[in-house]
Amino acid sequence: MSRGRQRGKSGASRRLLFLFLAVVAGVAGYWFCGRRAPEPVKAPPRAAAPPKAGAPSPRPPEPRPSGVPADFESAGGAATGVLAVLLDDVGYEEAALSLLASVDAPVALSVLPGTPRAAEAVALAKKKGWELMVHLPMEPETGKAEPGSIGASDDDATIRARVLAALAAVPGAIGLNNHQGSKATADPRVMRAVLAVVKERGLFFLDSRTTPATAVERVAREMKVPFLARDVFLDDAAAEAKDPAGPTGALSASWDRALAIAARNGHAILIAHPHRESVEFLVRALPELSRRGPRPVRITELLD
Repeated sequence: MSRGRQRGKSGASRRLLFLFLAVVAGVAGYWFCGRRAPEPVKAPPRAAAPPKAGAPSPRPPEPRPSGVPADFESAGGAATGVLAVLLDDVGYEEAALSLLASVDAPVALSVLPGTPRAAEAVALAKKKGWELMVHLPMEPETGKAEPGSIGASDDDATIRARVLAALAAVPGAIGLNNHQGSKATADPRVMRAVLAVVKERGLFFLDSRTTPATAVERVAREMKVPFLARDVFLDDAAAEAKDPAGPTGALSASWDRALAIAARNGHAILIAHPHRESVEFLVRALPELSRRGPRPVRITELLD
């Protein structure tokens, strides 16, 4: 055999050997790379260290007072609650509107329909960004009723017409509360007729609570109509007559009672009337709430 043929056979053998080694290396690499590394063993969770002897146990969070808006934050860490202020009987005197214009707080105006200054009162509420309500005339148990009042002897159709007329006279109103009405609000049939319109229009009703016999809450719950109720009247003629300090003493006593209710229950609704003494009192007292609490809020913030 010639040397050239020997070299050819030797080169072929080397190529076969290199090919075999390459295949072996590939299989070995695939086997090693395909294996999963074992997951590290996780340490068991550490148990909380037992409290040291004599150490106070952590206090659970205090529950939020019922009826308080979701964004309520008590001032200074004290649960002072919130306070909503409503001005009733608005629409008679221009002087009262001028005084009200100086109030710098989220108060609400409840306007008597058909009063000579009703349109001015609506304009003032819009300018100040205040909530506007209808002060709905309703029949009292004693005394003279306001013209157009809803009475216990009115049929449902008459009641509906009078509520609609009152709403038309106070454009932009978001709710109603009763003016007088100790007889009418105690009659469940009358209140069903009134609240039917309130529900139809997507409004709410605030019970001025002029009588302990009121049926407003019971009927409103039955009909699933949003409602609120007054806690304190700021100004009351009988209280002012009895107080040794006169109107000033009576106003201060009523104001302090509203603050106490807000602190105890988480919220309070105070109704005032546009008398000079009352409005001047609010002009002084409302700014002090930032220091004393409770926080002033809109009426609608207290709705469920």
